[in-house]
Amino acid sequence: MRVPWLVRDRKSRWAHLFVGGAATLILYQLTNRIHLIEPKLLPFTPVDHAMPFLPWTVWIYFTEYAFFVYAYFFMKDLRLVTRYYYAYMTILLVSEIIFVLYPVTYPRADFPALGDSVHVTAMNFLRTYMDAPANCLPSLHVSSCYISSLCFWQESRTRCILLCLWSTFVAVSTMTTKQHYFVDVWTALLLTGICYWFFFHKARLDGDGSSEGAIS
Repeated sequence: MRVPWLVRDRKSRWAHLFVGGAATLILYQLTNRIHLIEPKLLPFTPVDHAMPFLPWTVWIYFTEYAFFVYAYFFMKDLRLVTRYYYAYMTILLVSEIIFVLYPVTYPRADFPALGDSVHVTAMNFLRTYMDAPANCLPSLHVSSCYISSLCFWQESRTRCILLCLWSTFVAVSTMTTKQHYFVDVWTALLLTGICYWFFFHKARLDGDGSSEGAIS
C-alpha cells in the first residue's frame, strides 16, 4: 500500500500537529463524556486485584503528554515523522470507534483518593477535570506512549529502548492510579504493534528512496 508523504517541511509539520492535536482533544473528550450506550464495568483479573492504588504514580501517568511532542519534533527523518503520524492517527480512530461501540468504564468510586497531599490533589484534578472514568479499552494512554517510542527504532535504537522502558512505567501507572484495567493495557499493546508493523514496515510513502526532505 502506498500512502502520501504528509510531513515534508516545517510548515506541514506544524499544520499536521494542529490537526492531530485537535482531533485527539475533541474525539477523546466526546467519547469520554457522551455515550450512546451505557458503559460497561469489566471483571477484575488477578493482575487488577494485585495492583495497589498509588496516587503518587499520577506523576508518571502525566508524562504521557510529553511523549507526543518529543516524538513529533525530535525525529529528524520526516518520512519517519509521517509514518508516526499515520500510525498514531490510526490508533486514535480505531480506539474511538471501539469507545463508541463498546464503551467501558472503571469503578473509580471504589478507590477514592483521600488526604491532602499534592499527589492526591493531582489525582483528583485528573479525575475531575481531565479524564472521566470511560474510554478504557484499549488504553490510549498506553498505545500513544508505545507508538511514540517505537517510531525511533530506525533512527536511534537506544532512544527507542529507553522510551519503551518509560512507556512500561506509564502502562503500570494506568493501573496503579486505577484508571485502567489490565485488559486495557494488553489490547493497547496489540493495537500499537499492528499499527507499527503496518505503517513502518508495510506501507510505502510517495517519495520513498529519495533523500529530499529526509532531515528536518
